Amino acid sequence: MGMSSITGGRGMDGEVDNSRDGNRLGTISNVIKFTILNRCVHAIDTMLNDRSSIDSISIEHITLDDIYERFDPEHVVFAVYIKGIGEITLTLLLVIEVEDGKRLASILIGNTIGNAEADELATSAIAEFGNILLAGAFTNALTHFTGFRIDCTAPGYAKDSLASILEYIIADSDSTEFIYADGKLSFMTNKDFVLHISVLIPSEDAKKLVDAMFR
Repeated sequence: MGMSSITGGRGMDGEVDNSRDGNRLGTISNVIKFTILNRCVHAIDTMLNDRSSIDSISIEHITLDDIYERFDPEHVVFAVYIKGIGEITLTLLLVIEVEDGKRLASILIGNTIGNAEADELATSAIAEFGNILLAGAFTNALTHFTGFRIDCTAPGYAKDSLASILEYIIADSDSTEFIYADGKLSFMTNKDFVLHISVLIPSEDAKKLVDAMFR
């Protein structure tokens, strides 16, 4: 999805410190990985009757100014997104390719997706799947690991470029710098099916998340 792992660059406090920044990004990456493995994988496998695994975790700094440089504005995806508010603020996203979205919906509702009515049903099914996964499994696991209280808003969804979706989310925030972490999952039965669980978190809240792991 036009994203690569990084281990250095601009620090969360605005200073360049490759070593410290790399350690923070590594800690966040591990939190995301453990959270997905602890609750999300089981929930996904149960709902899809498949066996999933994490292929990779990518993480990077982004700002509103460089979104369209980092993510292909022509690449359209389907995303379910939920904002978490409380002791930290973050946005959780389920991101899939449009064709994979149709396959996911077919698995969830047991029918081939084709006509307009079925497409509306498919969108609803994917949104509910994302809600269970993000507001339920992921948030509960993150709260368990960090101790932070996090309440989730109702899910939103969009069929657009990831750049446009992130721009919409970031534009509604008071923050200017963010960490974007993306977990890529693959499946044993549906081998060419890929699902992404992503977290967009303001840099100041990312620092809180890292600090919580060393309390």
